[in-house]
Amino acid sequence: MVIYKLLGMGIFMDMKLIEEAFGFKVKSYEKIKNIYRAETDKGTKCIKRAHMSPSFFFFIYTAVKHLIGNGFEGVLPYNRALDGRICLQDGKYIYYVVDWLESRECKFKRDDDLKKAIKAAADLHKASIGYVPPEGAKPRVYYGRWIDKFSVKCIEMLEFSKSIEEKEYISEFDEIYAKHLNYYWQQGRESIELLGKSSYMDVMKVSKERGEFCHHDMANHNFIIAPDDKTYLIDFDYCIMDTRLHDLCSLIIRNMRYGQWNISKAYSILNEYSSHYTVEDKELEVMKAFITFPQDFWQVGLQYYVEKQPWTMDCFMMRLTRIVDDREMREKFLKEFQRL
Repeated sequence: MVIYKLLGMGIFMDMKLIEEAFGFKVKSYEKIKNIYRAETDKGTKCIKRAHMSPSFFFFIYTAVKHLIGNGFEGVLPYNRALDGRICLQDGKYIYYVVDWLESRECKFKRDDDLKKAIKAAADLHKASIGYVPPEGAKPRVYYGRWIDKFSVKCIEMLEFSKSIEEKEYISEFDEIYAKHLNYYWQQGRESIELLGKSSYMDVMKVSKERGEFCHHDMANHNFIIAPDDKTYLIDFDYCIMDTRLHDLCSLIIRNMRYGQWNISKAYSILNEYSSHYTVEDKELEVMKAFITFPQDFWQVGLQYYVEKQPWTMDCFMMRLTRIVDDREMREKFLKEFQRL
């Protein structure tokens, strides 16, 4: 693995350096969310700055290359620089390039779109089998670590509670978070107990032996649909080495949250996925434990008390309110899901 090392690029790298490295001329470019769409003499390109190490990007690069090699067509290969290098570096960020694909975002509320996304996820997971990180690649490895990670998050929720108690001024966010904290902490402990009683470690052993990896960001905007109706998965920046069940659980949760906790839809997603890549009973038990963990509640607490994200109080309140408003509906859903 080799990279360019470039210094002093400021907020975004000088396009001329990217042009010289990748061998195209930029005619114009625009920022769209966290990427740049560049019109070049070699076609439209997507240029992204990412806060990751070159060794982690090398893992992503080789993982995507492995998918393509295993026949998975729903992914866009990364461009290489003229001398074969895979990215540029300025000491803090890496910069990479992929061809731009005209497409639309998948809409999970459309049944046809959701089925396309589910099939794309299942096909990706099947194609991931057999991946071995090459020398120089440093993936994040999650095999067998769910119990430890959930335990740490439960401890962190108690620390959020301590932070609230030590405050001189209690905000509305603090009051609501404290009111619900014990309930979600108990749910976190329940998730850990369920994992301990399940075949989690056996499932992890099989996943590790297979070399499975996950996309790890099953948001609808990461599934794009081209004019020919072909579905692609983009943005592998959060990719991890872990069981496919991680992605599948995430896909179900993303279709349930914010007032949509519907056991019939969850069963439909699970059934559709299983039609492409079978989910065994022991794997379903592991999924039940994962979905029980109150990830959203823990995360908004982390963002507020630890990361101190630069968001307005209205933004924090909206995020927290959506979570606690789901409490009763989600609890009913979890009881029904446990019976599957």
